[in-house]
Amino acid sequence: MARSPRLGNGSAGQKVAAIGLIAVTLLLVGGSILYSALRDTTPGENSAEAGFLRDMQVHHTQAVIMADTIRFRTEDDQIMAMATDIAFAQMSQIGTMSGFLQLWDLDPTGEEPAMAWMGHPTTGLMPGMATDEELDQLSTLPVAEAEVLFLQLMNRHHYAGVEMAQEGINLGDQEDVAQLAEGMIRVQDAEIEVMNILLSERGADPITHDDVELQPDHEYEG
Repeated sequence: MARSPRLGNGSAGQKVAAIGLIAVTLLLVGGSILYSALRDTTPGENSAEAGFLRDMQVHHTQAVIMADTIRFRTEDDQIMAMATDIAFAQMSQIGTMSGFLQLWDLDPTGEEPAMAWMGHPTTGLMPGMATDEELDQLSTLPVAEAEVLFLQLMNRHHYAGVEMAQEGINLGDQEDVAQLAEGMIRVQDAEIEVMNILLSERGADPITHDDVELQPDHEYEG
């Protein structure tokens, strides 16, 4: 039988629904963001905007993989709703980010290593990203354990994604890219809160900012 854990006041379910509405809003504004980008000065190959968009597409792609893996395994309504919102919202944002690069006539990948635009070039995994072994565990662990692992991995992923998005705002000067990054921060901050509630309901410790390594594990040597 499907498990559908609830808080006493239903707050987790309400927050999942609210996040879904935010995700739909992001889908609707994506086209207008791309249109207005045509009016702005085009960022260059080594700009913070180009680096941010390229790296965040890679970061988002792994989030979509993790969300798709668990949403096709779980029978829990809240986990399924959360994973579906993440998968569809981040796929939409990947399309928007790819569209920016195309409008600027920039390649989807650059010559600089990941995170060079942030001053932390790395040839290893970007902060918050899961290892191949952890991704395999999402598919192979018993479902109840995989659900907990998903919440832990995705929260770690989100904390690092929020940090990256904030740096995109701080280092860039494109208003449309900043708006996209701000939307990512709002949604992922809300999802972190909900996923920590779901972890607590399952007897697992919430993931905090201090639990996440926000610097790359392997610095680039070039």
